[in-house]
Amino acid sequence: MSNLISYHQTNNDLNLNPSDGTSYAQIDPFRNLSSPNLNISFPTSAQIKLSPRKVNFQPNTLGNTAHVYTTPNYSDIIALANYFADWSCAYEIQEGPIHTMTVQIPWDTITSEDFWISDFASEQWEIVPNMDQKSLIFNGLLANPFALPSSIAGNYVILPDVLKAGVQKAFENKYAFFSMPSGSSIPSSSFIPYAQKTLNYMRFGVEGVPSYTQTLKRTAVIDERNSNNAFQKAIDLERASFSQNNGTINYIMSTPDLITEYSVPQDTVAKFMLPSYSKAITVQTYDSAQYITWAGWLVKPPSFQFITRNKIQLTQEFIWNEWLDGLYHISSNIADFPLVVSTATNPQGQSN
Repeated sequence: MSNLISYHQTNNDLNLNPSDGTSYAQIDPFRNLSSPNLNISFPTSAQIKLSPRKVNFQPNTLGNTAHVYTTPNYSDIIALANYFADWSCAYEIQEGPIHTMTVQIPWDTITSEDFWISDFASEQWEIVPNMDQKSLIFNGLLANPFALPSSIAGNYVILPDVLKAGVQKAFENKYAFFSMPSGSSIPSSSFIPYAQKTLNYMRFGVEGVPSYTQTLKRTAVIDERNSNNAFQKAIDLERASFSQNNGTINYIMSTPDLITEYSVPQDTVAKFMLPSYSKAITVQTYDSAQYITWAGWLVKPPSFQFITRNKIQLTQEFIWNEWLDGLYHISSNIADFPLVVSTATNPQGQSN
């Protein structure tokens, strides 16, 4: 960091070229800097010329500067390559009577804006659609695809476990019809047509159905000082402590809780996020099992990409889906997950 600080204080001078009043002879900010790892000095050849620099600055990636060097000597090009490779800079060389080397410096060498990041750009958000695949056996069928799952009692048909096992066995053994395991029973014979329909679909090649969810992505680019405290909200520190004390980083948050704790912009990003809810899936077998799914966001730990020695890109993702009860710790209030679908024991409300 000391090398970069000295560069910040000396790199802003431009001098007129006395031989050409329309061009500039620039003071190269690297002239008095040694490379960070191998301590290589900048080449001293007088034949090396730096053309006017070009900076591209984006608030989510910060600055990048193109340094274009020209020289007639191969030895100068090789020396420049050795020097900038140690700075982890990409470069391109075009040989000719005058060789040209374009070096991509991954920070802004003119204004130093990389080191004074706008508070407005501290954290950026992005929502990306994400395709999941659900097994046909466990996804269930709609008795009436034109009616909402909760609009008709029993419209959303979840097969009892014993029928799921029968369908899977029939499919694996290439049976045209499924058969009940001996000694087993189901609460209603009205489930049987849906079990056969599920088997027919699977034999037709439909073993699963696409299910679109969302990935919410949070990013920030910081310098090593992180003056704007990106990714340092109370929830970030709390979760780091949680993982350290409980040995896990796998937990679910509700949509309202995530919006509040991570300060997701309410008027833009938040309005497009999928909601949280719960579904009670009742399967009447001999043990009358009931399953709950919770629609929420699986929180992934942040990733860190070190763009330069002092510029770091932080990325964190939150994955929305319906998660089965008991698989993950749910850190949000249960009131954030209203019950939205209540399935019936008998498909379409039929009686035994």
